[in-house]
Amino acid sequence: MIASRRAKVDDRNRDRLPDSPRSDPREVLDYLQRFSGRDIPRWVLQADVCDALTLNNWLWWEDRRRELHFLKAGRDRGLFLSQLGAQVGTGKQGVLDRIDRLEALLRYDRPDEKLTRAARLAERAARDRRPTEETWLAAHHDELLAVVGGLVREADRFELLDEEREWLDELAVDAECEDFTPASMVILGLATAELRTAKAVLALDSSRPYAVHGLLGRAERLRSAFADIGAKEGRKQPALAP
Repeated sequence: MIASRRAKVDDRNRDRLPDSPRSDPREVLDYLQRFSGRDIPRWVLQADVCDALTLNNWLWWEDRRRELHFLKAGRDRGLFLSQLGAQVGTGKQGVLDRIDRLEALLRYDRPDEKLTRAARLAERAARDRRPTEETWLAAHHDELLAVVGGLVREADRFELLDEEREWLDELAVDAECEDFTPASMVILGLATAELRTAKAVLALDSSRPYAVHGLLGRAERLRSAFADIGAKEGRKQPALAP
């Protein structure tokens, strides 16, 4: 997406952008920081910010994976907890707690440093949450159909290219089949990002609301309400004995 946008506006530094599938995301972020001057159209810079934040989020998770790997590798290779702790600014117990938090964080993809649930508790919580999620999806079925249909119409109206609406088209299939699942809510977030960062949408006058902005807001509220199910169910779970 970044490379195609820069190519469209004939960025004179385009050849310096790492755009192979194996490119280091950090190099892409460095490029965006360095080559985002006044010669680049505003709509491109705005879309670049959205993509840069996505890349930065991915790097955050990757850094957590690497940290966990080397903390465990240090223990396996005979380093003392105090030696490991000295490298990350904590004590012996702090190292053990850090490993526990990282293992839980990465296993369940919950960005919360205080997450310390045992595997059996998390599995039970997920199992108990499924009926609640299905009930929510059924109750909001008509609203989801309306929002997805609206997103598709807006994408058509603003003439998004096929490669600019891949997630939206995936979501449209779920709507056509009237078969929304928890995965559909994840795709909804990706689809709204496609529409929000489209050139024509970013070019709209930001001083006044347009129909597309209201629609994107409705989609975001639905996603937030669905995500809140997991948070509420998590707070209800009783502690388990070790």
